[in-house]
Parts: sequence; C-alpha cells; structure tokens
Amino acid sequence: MGQRRWQQRGLTRLEFAIVVILFVILFGTYLRAVHYYQEQAEAISVRLTLSHIQVGFAQEWAGRISTGKNHQGVAELVGTNPVRWLEYPPPNYLGEMKTPKVERLEPGSWFFDLQRKELVYLPRLASHLEVPGNADTKALRWTVRLAQNQEAKNPEFGDLALVPVYPYQWF
Repeated sequence: MGQRRWQQRGLTRLEFAIVVILFVILFGTYLRAVHYYQEQAEAISVRLTLSHIQVGFAQEWAGRISTGKNHQGVAELVGTNPVRWLEYPPPNYLGEMKTPKVERLEPGSWFFDLQRKELVYLPRLASHLEVPGNADTKALRWTVRLAQNQEAKNPEFGDLALVPVYPYQWF
C-alpha cells in the first residue's frame, strides 16, 4: 500500500555546487602542474643550449689547435658572440642586435647584444626564476670571458667561459 519510491531526478543544487567546486579545484591543480613542468622544460632547454655553446667552443678551440691558428689564443674570442660556435643557432635566435628594445621582443627568444657583448635569453615563464642583480627585468645574460682560475696564467692558453652577467637561480 504505501511503498514509497524514490526517484532521482538529477543533482540537487548543493550536490551540483560541490561537483563544480571539486572540478575547479582539480582543474586549477592541473593547470599549476602544467605551468610548473613547462617552466622546468624551458629552464632545461636553456641549460642544454648553454652546454651546446660550451661544446661548440671546444670544437672551435680544437680546430684552431689543429690548424695552427691558436697562436692568437683565446683572448680574441672574449666578448664575441658564442652562438657563432654552434653549427645551428637555436630556433628562437633573433640574431645580433645593436640596441635591442627587450620589452618589444618575443619571450623565449635568444639574441646577442652587440653593444654590451652579451648573449641574452628572454624567458617565457619565470615564476621560479630569481635574478637579484637585474631586478627590473628577468632577462638572462651571459658574456664570454676568461675563466677565473685561468686569469693569472697565460691568457693565450687559458680557457674561456660563458658566465652569467647577473647570478640567477632557476628552480
């Protein structure tokens, strides 16, 4: 006689609100994780490019030794564009620029500042990047100079280093 049937007509407003809140929390967590890993990949790409430049310098130096052109030493390479040592420049390399307007350049780009003699990278993602000496911009800058441990020795046979102009910490 009086069996009552429960019919589920859909979600109540409270249930729907809980589902939406959970979805927003999960989606926000997912986006933060994606952003974090994208920035980590960018930092690794920068380190890899710098490693390729060091290898390119080693090849340049070996070529000079093998052809007998090392008499000029590495001193002439100080302040030069290190991208020239690569077989291929990075795909996002904009070239050499005299007076670049950094704010107008595409993030994720490399270029060589001819005036300052610095290789510059403009990060796309920089929430985990700290550049204390260059607080006005997050541009990363390197220059080619003699390695510190070689400065007291004969610079003709010293080692070059690609050193950051400003110390930075990325992750």
